[in-house]
Amino acid sequence: MKKYDKIYQKDPDYFGHTSKQFTTTINAFDFKEGLVLDIGAGQGRDALYLAAKGHKVIAVDSCATGLEQLRERAEEKNFPIEIVHRDALGYTPPKDLDAIVLDQFFHEVPNNAKVPFLKRMMAHLRPDGYLLIADEKSVLPMLRSALKEAKWDFIRDKNGVLFALKPV
Repeated sequence: MKKYDKIYQKDPDYFGHTSKQFTTTINAFDFKEGLVLDIGAGQGRDALYLAAKGHKVIAVDSCATGLEQLRERAEEKNFPIEIVHRDALGYTPPKDLDAIVLDQFFHEVPNNAKVPFLKRMMAHLRPDGYLLIADEKSVLPMLRSALKEAKWDFIRDKNGVLFALKPV
């Protein structure tokens, strides 16, 4: 996204550090070294946090500048982050992921693509895999409905965070 390329070029720490709400939620994972997909990774604040916790991370974003900044930080710390420069809507992840993180991603997606994309991503999680969505409250009702329809268990559903567990 050209918008974010310009923003990230001016401020290499535009979104700052990972939020306490996010870190608290991530610490609820019941695995220590899983494979986590970070969709809309940007400059990588979440991907870096996840890698520091021992997870293997696939970071996907369409913004080359943010991903280059993430790559440099990951190399400095020798973190196992696979960086994928691609439009997330056209990306097909591997199967049996342990978790998918979509932090501030869905508000950038057209309304008619939100639920189909979510359902496609849901299929790539292993049973008992985690899905973490943090976004503007206005986009959450349709996503919540899709998760409820698929009988997902909600671990957290407040303050703009949907944290759900895929049924077995």
